[in-house]
Amino acid sequence: MEEKKMSEEMYFTFTLGDGIFAVPVTSVREVLRYSSLTRVPKAAPYLKGVMNIRGSVVTVIDFRELFNFPAKKAVEDSAIIVTETPQENEQPMTTALIADDVDVVGPLEITKSDNANYGSLSNRKEFIKCVGMKNGEFVLVLDLPKIFESIETEVDLETA
Repeated sequence: MEEKKMSEEMYFTFTLGDGIFAVPVTSVREVLRYSSLTRVPKAAPYLKGVMNIRGSVVTVIDFRELFNFPAKKAVEDSAIIVTETPQENEQPMTTALIADDVDVVGPLEITKSDNANYGSLSNRKEFIKCVGMKNGEFVLVLDLPKIFESIETEVDLETA
């Protein structure tokens, strides 16, 4: 049984391939145009490198590649979404995400579903917090802390 409810929370939406995704607007610090980055040797393919953002070294993650979506644009023509994710007893983690395009900030009509898979991202379904609707289209709301925790685990396993 599905139930819909307009969210009180505001979401920042963006596109990856043909999909529309969102994160809480409170997680987004700024949006930048692509600028040069420094590759990190032996990093996972979706970890594109690091870039200097206002004097801080920030990891750049290509969410298109992480989710195995074909890129609609070359990385140089993509948007960089700088996020801050709270961490227990630490400073927030600042990370830059590559997306094909950025969209708008606004509420979503959240759809509660008995199907926790949402029919997508079978190898990454834990990354989806919930599903919303915007202008008649589905929007997958990402769980950034779980995504970053998974990436950290993968990196730790690769370097062990």
